Amino acid sequence: MISVQNHLPQLNGNKLLAVFLLPIVLVSCGAFKKNTKRVDWPGDEEIVVVEPEVKPEKPKPKPIEPKKDENKTVYSTVYFKGESYKVPVHKNDYHVAVLLPFHTLGTNNSQDEKRGSLMIEYYQGMKLAIPEIEKLGSKFTLHFFDTDNDTTRLKLLLNKPEMEEMDLIIGPTDEDQVRIAAYFAKKREIPLFSPITTNYPVWSDNPYLFNLNPSDKAQAQSFIRYFKKYHKGEKLVILRDGKKFDLGFGAALVQELSLEKLNYSAVPYSKYIKWSEYIGDSKAVIISTAQDKTNMLYTVNSLLGKADKVTLVGPDNWLDFSSVDYSYLEKLHVCFLGTNSAEVANDQSIEMLRSFHSQYKGEPSWFTYMGYDQLLFTCELLDAFGTYFPLFIENKKISYSNTSFNMSQIDGAYNNMFIQLFQFQDKELIPVSVE
Repeated sequence: MISVQNHLPQLNGNKLLAVFLLPIVLVSCGAFKKNTKRVDWPGDEEIVVVEPEVKPEKPKPKPIEPKKDENKTVYSTVYFKGESYKVPVHKNDYHVAVLLPFHTLGTNNSQDEKRGSLMIEYYQGMKLAIPEIEKLGSKFTLHFFDTDNDTTRLKLLLNKPEMEEMDLIIGPTDEDQVRIAAYFAKKREIPLFSPITTNYPVWSDNPYLFNLNPSDKAQAQSFIRYFKKYHKGEKLVILRDGKKFDLGFGAALVQELSLEKLNYSAVPYSKYIKWSEYIGDSKAVIISTAQDKTNMLYTVNSLLGKADKVTLVGPDNWLDFSSVDYSYLEKLHVCFLGTNSAEVANDQSIEMLRSFHSQYKGEPSWFTYMGYDQLLFTCELLDAFGTYFPLFIENKKISYSNTSFNMSQIDGAYNNMFIQLFQFQDKELIPVSVE
């Protein structure tokens, strides 16, 4: 059973869906669709919707009767993702706080409206996950709070008496606010899932902080594993454009390459790069940090003359560009680096997409996938392992519709180290293993 706590007023121009006891408002959206209208959200920050239990389609294997060990700890066998685990017996009634900037308070600027719209998309994904969560054996109550992306507001929310009773916190999103919430969570021994922002490294050891999105450092390390496995001995050139992705991932890659003592050349982006000066007639990997279509096309065209010796690597947002002749990318053995495994359809992403189409218009955004996967991950962990879950998930790949979680305790917190690489080959995207 799942309870979602809040009272949602009807949104102007949006789709209204009646869900059992109280109205829940869900917004139709397309992938990365910009919403110029103000996003409304519950004024009192909490809603309660109790939905009936849904029996699993397939019966779970009968658990082994709990046994006591020498320390009198009671254990039982649970099944998670096809594997059995001996787990301390734990409760089956959980409260989860969701702290996100829905921006329903006061007057919002355009940045706030955009952020609020993305959070509604994230919330849509959470709602789509509820039928799957209902199949679990535990009860979950979700408490939604609007942080308004404001530090003072966040502190007031954390001071609410009910926050002391939470079993897990999802959010907030701003880096400084994550630090505040993580400190709160550590003092009270409450796991905190940072859904979007990656605080890496944290200011002190905090085993209660879980960064669910792979950091720039994790992506850089993954690329280096790919380079060593498939292109050892080749030249490496980093094409840098000085923009957001470059300042994050590009800077992290340079740092990690230096730590690994691997040779590379860093080249400022230009429309007129003379590649012979950097790679000559040698085989080479060119990794571009440019996320815009124009820069990508100039890079592709400038490298076609060396296509037999070059592998081009770029961010996975290149896959979103329309009117691109991918045959040219295939000549360059292009490889995409990203975190969205739904770029290649899988059973879970197909089912999630089917559910989205049945309830909304358009296509889900990556934020919708994120809300869906992260809430399922949260509830399935608590259902199977309770708050003992960190003992059972470290360095294990756990996959969902668009995200895989491979949590490792690094630099004082748990971090998702899973990155997906795809190669464009024979007009198809082929996953590339870097393990």
